[in-house]
Amino acid sequence: MTVEDYLKNHCKVDLSHIASRMWPTNKNAAAYLSRKLNNSDGRSFSKKDAVKALEVLKELSIELNALTVD
Repeated sequence: MTVEDYLKNHCKVDLSHIASRMWPTNKNAAAYLSRKLNNSDGRSFSKKDAVKALEVLKELSIELNALTVD
């Protein structure tokens, strides 16, 4: 399972909290993450985003050993 798939379909953590930790200076981080995950407004969830999200999830001590970036 990829980080993107986890965030879209299996995440049990509030995505707005993850987004605010990924982009702490972005007041609209939750909407930004949502647009990226849904490929709207020409935005896509990149490998850099996946790495950043995985760092946040690990910081939250979620057991994610089976997740990958790709």
